[in-house]
Amino acid sequence: MNAKRTACILAVGLFALVAGCDNLARRLITVASTPAVLEGQRTQVTITLRNIHPYPIIPTALTLYVRQDPTEYFLVRQTIGQAEYYEPLQATEVRHLQTLDRIEADQVRDGKHWRRVPDSRFLHPRILLPGKSVSETFQFQAYEPYRRLLYCDLYYLPLTGDQWRDRLFVHTSPRSVDPEAERYTDVYRRIDQDTVTDPEPDPQKYLLFRPRRHHAATPTLLTRRVPIDVRPRPFSYRAAARRAAMGARTHLYFSAGECWVFEYPQDGTWLIGPVATVKLNGHYASLLADVELRQAQSLAISAPREQNDKLLQYFQKAAFSDPKDTAANATATIPAESILPALEHAEATGYVIDSRTWKPVQ
Repeated sequence: MNAKRTACILAVGLFALVAGCDNLARRLITVASTPAVLEGQRTQVTITLRNIHPYPIIPTALTLYVRQDPTEYFLVRQTIGQAEYYEPLQATEVRHLQTLDRIEADQVRDGKHWRRVPDSRFLHPRILLPGKSVSETFQFQAYEPYRRLLYCDLYYLPLTGDQWRDRLFVHTSPRSVDPEAERYTDVYRRIDQDTVTDPEPDPQKYLLFRPRRHHAATPTLLTRRVPIDVRPRPFSYRAAARRAAMGARTHLYFSAGECWVFEYPQDGTWLIGPVATVKLNGHYASLLADVELRQAQSLAISAPREQNDKLLQYFQKAAFSDPKDTAANATATIPAESILPALEHAEATGYVIDSRTWKPVQ
C-alpha cells in the first residue's frame, strides 16, 4: 500500500513538474508564424525569448527542429535552424586569477596579425535583463507533418543562486590600444549578477567563466511546440513519401517541376510527381534547393567549350545556348521549368549538371 501511495505521489509530482515547465516555456517563449502556408512553400517562424524572471538570464542556444516520429517519414530528428548566444574569448593566453577575482587575457602580435586562439572556458555571453527580449527568425520549407512535429529547445542559465556566483566578469581595462603596441592585456573583474546595470549589455564587455565539466551547473532546458498552419497540396508530401524509399538524407518540394525531391546517399535523386517517379543517378537536391530558395526563374551555367559536346548541342537546339557564340567558355541559361528535363537528358547522354557547370561523367 505504501509503495502504491509513493508511486502515486511521484506520478503527481512529475505531472506537476512537466506542467510547470510547459507553462514557463509558454511565458518565456512566444512564437509568430505565417498562417495558411501551402506545404512545400517557404515560410518563416519568429521565436521571441523574453526574460520573465526577476533576475538576469543568459540564453546559450535556441534550436528549431522536427521531432522524430515512427509513423511519419521523419524517423530521425531534423534540425531546421539554430542560434547560439555566446562566443569564446579570443586571446593569446588567458589566466583566471581566482584569488584576485579577475581574468587576464593577453593579446600578442605576431608580425601583422594578433595571435588569438578561442578559449571555450571563457565566453562572451548574451545577457537578458528582466523584461528584456531577443528574437530569432528561421526560414524553411514547410511540410504538413510540421503541424504537430515542429518544436524548439531553449537552453539558458539563470543568474541566481550560489551555483552562478563567481562566474560573471566585466571588462575594466581601457578599450583603446596603441596601434603600434606589440601586446596588451584585457582585464575582467568579477561582478555579482545583481550589479549588471547596462540596459543592453554588450557581450564583448562581459565574460562568463565556464568551469571544468564536473563542476559546471546544468543549464535550464525549456521545450515548446511551435504551432504552424500548413495545408497539404493536392499531391501531398505524405502521398510522395509513401512512394519514396526510406533513408533519404534530404528532401524538398521543387515548385518549377511540381514534384517532391528525395535524395539518397546510394540511390541518387528521386523526382516524385502526381503521375510518375523519375530516378536519377546524380545528387541534385542542393542544386534544386538553391533554385527554390532564390525563387530563380532560370539556372545559368557554363563549361569549357569542347568539340562534339552532346549536351551543349542539346542546349543550343532547346534555345538555352546561343549557337553563334564562339567564346572559350560555352554558356547555357535553363528556364526553371526545364531544369528537370535537362537533368534527365544530361544523364542520358553521359553528363552531369551542378549549380555552375556541366561535365562528362567520369
